[in-house]
Amino acid sequence: MEVDYLIVGAGASGMAFLDVMFHETDATVAIVDRNDAPGGHWNDAYPFVRLHQSSGFYGVPSRMLGHDRMCADGLNRGLPEMAGKSEILHYYADLMENTYLPSGRVRYFPMSEYLGQGQIRSRVSGAVTDVKIRRKLVDAGFWGDLGRVPATHRRNFDVAPGVGCVAPNDIARHAPDHESFCVLGAGKTAMDTVIWLLGRGIEPARISWVRPNDFWIFQRENVVPHRDFFFPTIRGARAELISLSRAETVAEHCANMEKAGLWHRIDPQVWPDRHHAAVASLAEVAALRQVRDVIRKGRVTGITPERIELEQGTIATGDGRLFIDCTASAGVKLNLAEQPPVFDGDTINVVMIRPFQPLFSAALIAHMEATVDDAEMLRRCTRITNFHDTVAEFLAVQLTGMANQYQWSQVPGIKSWIESCRLNAGTHLLAGIGAEDTEKLALLGEIGPLTAQAAQNLPRILAAG
Repeated sequence: MEVDYLIVGAGASGMAFLDVMFHETDATVAIVDRNDAPGGHWNDAYPFVRLHQSSGFYGVPSRMLGHDRMCADGLNRGLPEMAGKSEILHYYADLMENTYLPSGRVRYFPMSEYLGQGQIRSRVSGAVTDVKIRRKLVDAGFWGDLGRVPATHRRNFDVAPGVGCVAPNDIARHAPDHESFCVLGAGKTAMDTVIWLLGRGIEPARISWVRPNDFWIFQRENVVPHRDFFFPTIRGARAELISLSRAETVAEHCANMEKAGLWHRIDPQVWPDRHHAAVASLAEVAALRQVRDVIRKGRVTGITPERIELEQGTIATGDGRLFIDCTASAGVKLNLAEQPPVFDGDTINVVMIRPFQPLFSAALIAHMEATVDDAEMLRRCTRITNFHDTVAEFLAVQLTGMANQYQWSQVPGIKSWIESCRLNAGTHLLAGIGAEDTEKLALLGEIGPLTAQAAQNLPRILAAG
């Protein structure tokens, strides 16, 4: 078998890359994945997981996800819809089965792995398929392989026999057998799990929460890339850039972001030391604050029928509570000193080149592969925006993102593509703006100069700490 491109990984990033190559070129593509269906980590995600972001700019460029409607009820009422697991998996399956494969230009190898040297092996039958790659190998799965989802990660602590400890995937099956619950972990999965418990009528007093860290969280109401939320979102972006232009320390910037209503925290009495780009509405954070039994003694090291063992002590427990393990880390930082570039000879490494936007990044990388021949330009446009743990790391990533954004703006073809790309948040935010929208245009006119000032000041903030 011969193809122009072999994509390793049919997760969300691999599918975004495939979609651009499918619609913008006449290339033939083979795509190989270890799962039995496209969608990557969504196949193993817990059933109540939802996007952090609006459905409108998730998925692939050529097809809308969702219906451009607002949440009708719940803790995100009045905000743009955020697709859940089943909707996303159906979206990707339908694309594969009814768009890509019928063309005859795409070959799909589920339940398979790439062995290297042009060989694909079925994980079921063991059969090996030889593939001649005429153009490039596209590695769209290695970053996902570094991370873990709750259903598949290996625990870093021991659980004694007889103790109920499950992944969030299994709560619905086990919850009816327990009176109390203990959520382990401080990230978005843990937040989702607490909200699920509260939403199923579990009283806050019946929930304990092991939170070894506290996080700054984006306030959803003011970071909505949707035309109906233009003013709060652009004013929020302006407030952020003003802070980045003037703040002298990381802590000062954090305080500015909280005051502007762009970041919030679950416990107003605890200064967060982490930032993973999680997003939550005001109502969600208010719900999370109802849980008062918060255990801050470091990470769990073991659980027995009598106690929880933690890095900084133990907590007695004998009530038969259900422990819910939310300690998996989905986003793992790359060692950039060892990481090869995006365009690396006959290999394309699909990574983030815009902060928090892996699918936009994958699509843009594919567009550049299809349209840009200048190797130096490709290098300048594709600096990696890494995952991060702390606010300082986040600010460093933002600086890299600004550098990339500047380079993209210098290439007319890339600039116009971004402005029309469905995966670009700004495309939705700016939809329908005309010359008569003077107030909106005036606000937008401030963003460019403020971005330049922020890029100049960010190194000083990072140096001060």
